[in-house]
Amino acid sequence: IGLGPINDLIFAAFREFERILGLWETPPPQPEVPTLVYDGPTDLKTPTVAQFLNAAGAAYVLGGTPGGLKPFVVDGFQMSTINILSGTVGKAWVTPEGQIIIAYQGTTGGSHLLFNPLIVVSQLIADLQVIFTGTTPWAFHDAYDFAQRVRAEAAEQGYADSDIFVTGHSLGGWQAQYVSQRTGLAGIGFEGPGFNTTVPGNGADSLFVNIATYGSTAPIMATDLPGLQPFMPAFVPGGGSKPHYGPIVMIGDPTASTPVYNAAALWGKGPVESLIFLIDFLGNFFQYHLPGVQAYHLGVTPDPGVVPWMGTRRGPVQDYADLTIQQLLAQASEEGRLYRP
Repeated sequence: IGLGPINDLIFAAFREFERILGLWETPPPQPEVPTLVYDGPTDLKTPTVAQFLNAAGAAYVLGGTPGGLKPFVVDGFQMSTINILSGTVGKAWVTPEGQIIIAYQGTTGGSHLLFNPLIVVSQLIADLQVIFTGTTPWAFHDAYDFAQRVRAEAAEQGYADSDIFVTGHSLGGWQAQYVSQRTGLAGIGFEGPGFNTTVPGNGADSLFVNIATYGSTAPIMATDLPGLQPFMPAFVPGGGSKPHYGPIVMIGDPTASTPVYNAAALWGKGPVESLIFLIDFLGNFFQYHLPGVQAYHLGVTPDPGVVPWMGTRRGPVQDYADLTIQQLLAQASEEGRLYRP
């Protein structure tokens, strides 16, 4: 007995709701997003896509340990941080190859809610602050401070900055972007939206990569990816007021975004139309946003599994699991899936 059939029934009903409303018709033409061509080296040793995703996913699992990784220990304890008031949760892990991954937790904290339900309030406040203001939430500054502490302790143990990486999913991916922007640390963020701190070039030539799933509404809460305008500020090719930091790799089926594009056009036209948009926004968020869906499209076997029954796992699978950051950039560039932030 499993919850998978219930998940399928819910999303089948949701799809029928979209079809009745005409949201699966051909959407308005979307602006073209500038692609990137990566022709640099691919021999830099970094953690793999699977290691990054498992570290990000483990942040949702109470007591979860990413497959094959071990805690980064100082004075007998794993380096970690938690601030109920800001919503920041982070842990440091070490790969079998001797590299450190700092992983930040996404909104709600998954099964951590059983023991710390109040943190979801501060995490949601951080989310809303980034989306609806031009400011940087306390959670981002906390994430940066934690990374700085890890860097200092790692240096004491003989690690170089080139052996320290950042990752996270959703809010955690947001924080990882911010930390990479401030420190230059490489890494991979999953399903992170754009944010308010901009720098020239937005890290297009950096080794921090954003992985985003077609159909998921979180990563297109940005100005460098179209689809949620006019709900979000205007799309600007390669930038805008809320861009990502670092190149963007799109995974999944591009047609999965069709209902979102159509629903976004309804925003602001009236209370009923705006309500339809919000319902469709949330439905697609839960259908495509969770780490288990990214794991499917990336060819990763999630360890630990994160809500393995929820969401939609259909469409193309990219064989990215064992790629390093540079190899991911090269492969996505060759496939036309690499975009400029």
